[in-house]
Amino acid sequence: MADAFKYNIADVIKCKSCGADMVFDPASQKLRCPYCDITRDIEKRVPHIRDFETERKQGGVAFDGDTYKCPNCGGETEIHGFDTAVKCPFCGGTNVIKLEDMKGLKPDSVLPFALTKETAVDAGRKWIKKKFFAPSKLKKNFTIDKFHGVYIPSFAFNSKTFSTYDGRFGEDRTRTVQTKDGPKTEHYIEWYHVSGNWNRFFENTMVEASTQIRQDELNKILPYDMNNATAYTREYLAGFSAERYDTSLDDSFGTAKTEMNSMIRREIINHYNPDHVDYLNVNTTFSDVKFRHTLLPLWICGYMFKEKIYRFLINARTGKATGKVPKSPLKIAMVVLGILAIIAAIVCIIAFGGNAE
Repeated sequence: MADAFKYNIADVIKCKSCGADMVFDPASQKLRCPYCDITRDIEKRVPHIRDFETERKQGGVAFDGDTYKCPNCGGETEIHGFDTAVKCPFCGGTNVIKLEDMKGLKPDSVLPFALTKETAVDAGRKWIKKKFFAPSKLKKNFTIDKFHGVYIPSFAFNSKTFSTYDGRFGEDRTRTVQTKDGPKTEHYIEWYHVSGNWNRFFENTMVEASTQIRQDELNKILPYDMNNATAYTREYLAGFSAERYDTSLDDSFGTAKTEMNSMIRREIINHYNPDHVDYLNVNTTFSDVKFRHTLLPLWICGYMFKEKIYRFLINARTGKATGKVPKSPLKIAMVVLGILAIIAAIVCIIAFGGNAE
């Protein structure tokens, strides 16, 4: 599957009672042992926030290769790029690598999973059923073939903005004019120019930092309740996967600026509420830029239909979903025929109405 995520086990925390691997339990927000059911609290701390210009000067986003020792056989493995865990090439054992030990920006905060796997599956079924063009057979027999809980890397940007703008807007108007046949109502657009300043503070503008998920996909499952994010600690990753960011800080802020500029443009237009926009030029300066490297929780669901794999993403805090679904040719054909029938009926009414006069 070309657009699949690369999954890696993020971390392992042993149960002090039985020695089994503990996992983070979204329902209780605690570490839980799946065998003896013992739980352990996780300390919550206020997340650190970084200064954008400082990090750029320090070059804190670069990655280099590193060598790590396998905890099972002692063999050494070289890690490049953005891997967070690998299998030892010598013994096949899992080489668990803590994010704290790797170069590059460490996560500042993590937003823990809130939806259990069962709840996410139910949200997925509801999402599929709402898709009108999805085949009825899929809705009836929907089953998930692959299901993964993964933390995706993101940058949450804060910024002050100051914008100057100028543009030409229009309002729909009517007026009565005299013609040889008498008074007639005429429709026209009354154009006017606008200009001014616009101040705005943006907080937690979320930008994906992975090549495995697109910004438009992230936007469709936003918002994430970032007020509930806590300082990063590896306990929240236990039992889940964590992907490492592979988008530069500059590129990520470029995406954030695009998102902010779009919001500023919409707000200016909404302020005047025109009927028409001829043009609108907006020039924005960004200052006091801060950011957090944040891990966001996501359920990735893959399913098969007619021997083809599809996937959808679920916000693991809210259950909001997005993704691709197959479309039923029969349903599409029926809708097209229905529209054509309506158009034909309207044409007949007009034609017969004209003949009657």
